[in-house]
Amino acid sequence: MRAFPCLFLFMLGMLTFQSNFAQKPKLLAGPLIGATTANSARVWFAYQGKSDNVVALFDSFSKEVKFPVYFNYLSNKKGQVAITVDFKNLRPNTTYHLMVKIGDAAPADKAVIHTLSEAPLQDFSFLLGSCFLIGPGKLGAALMPGAHKRILEPMMAEKADFNIWMGDNTYYIFGEWKNRERMFKRQLNTRSQNPLYNQYLASRPNYSIWDDHDYGPNDSDSSFALRDTALKVYVNFWPNPSYGKEGVPGIFYNIPMYDAEFFMTDDRYYRSPDEDIKGHMLGAMQMQWLKINLLLSDATFKFIVLGSQGLNTQTHTECWAHNFPDEQKELLDFIQKNKIKGVVFLSGDRHCTHLLKMPRLGTYPLYEFMCSSVLTIPSFWFSDELNNPQIVPGTAVEKKRNYGKIAVTGDKGNRTCLLQDFDEYGKLLWEYKINESELR
Repeated sequence: MRAFPCLFLFMLGMLTFQSNFAQKPKLLAGPLIGATTANSARVWFAYQGKSDNVVALFDSFSKEVKFPVYFNYLSNKKGQVAITVDFKNLRPNTTYHLMVKIGDAAPADKAVIHTLSEAPLQDFSFLLGSCFLIGPGKLGAALMPGAHKRILEPMMAEKADFNIWMGDNTYYIFGEWKNRERMFKRQLNTRSQNPLYNQYLASRPNYSIWDDHDYGPNDSDSSFALRDTALKVYVNFWPNPSYGKEGVPGIFYNIPMYDAEFFMTDDRYYRSPDEDIKGHMLGAMQMQWLKINLLLSDATFKFIVLGSQGLNTQTHTECWAHNFPDEQKELLDFIQKNKIKGVVFLSGDRHCTHLLKMPRLGTYPLYEFMCSSVLTIPSFWFSDELNNPQIVPGTAVEKKRNYGKIAVTGDKGNRTCLLQDFDEYGKLLWEYKINESELR
């Protein structure tokens, strides 16, 4: 632990939140750094035990201490608590030390938070991926010995400003979707039993969406009886900036990031059965939200993030284009009709990776970077898909765990998006550059 002024240690006692359960106070998991802006930060962690607990930010330069202005929590029958705290009125482009004190234990210096710059234009990069399966306890270690360490270490070494998790971030695999207690336990154990993963989540801000395996059973849709329970658990384990909109529940939200914007979508809560080709993946209200926000956005790059792949017309597995072609066409027609520039799709789910380029008559092509899996057992491409002319040559990755990275760089009017894919050892598999001029 770093040495901090006596003033800080004194102030630790000024703002506390208390657990009501009679257990030995203990930090179980976290912190997970969530949504971070120039002036705010959101942090998640889990603890147990009846005690006065404190979390605070400390700026060693100005000697300023910041305490949360809001917290939200969810507990289980064992008295374990998952809590999200919000810090406001932070200084831009500043490094804060995150301190967590549980009960009588000494305050622990757990992580640092770097607030964003207020500059309208800045180079930045982020990692992305989907399908992160850490098996439960000793069984997981036996099934995939060392796998999560192999890929998390190079991901940790990558210089990136934040992470985008594109679904299946925690797997409900043994019926954990059947009640809230089991969902809670699985979400918590994934982090509490894996110190390196815990450490990684504290290394930079994280933003996420879900797919079927962290929502309910395999290929689940809006008919899932516990969808509201799943939503409540997810909201309390991932400190995203917001969830849904008033009167329209779900996990969708947007992230403005300098001259880019991310539209994080919910592909499960409103999803029709996959065999209903006249159905929908997003639903009318979420689609309306997406359209309005695309119209309002002046971002150079507009990343639409999906839990299921979106543009692949030559697949017989789950895909927006395959399962719900009318709804997918509705959005693509809207983008073209309204001359919305800079759209790039990001997706996961398939346990394999590609960059797809969809030509469109009279306008720019659409790209989709589908990146999977980070940790789940990798899969392969079907032969008919490998012959898909829309796949950018050299970008089809199969039978390998992998993660992606995107860097947005350049001067105003000449911004570039560099897409890269790496294997589980950090070896570059391919890269592809898109200039903003190609997306007009």
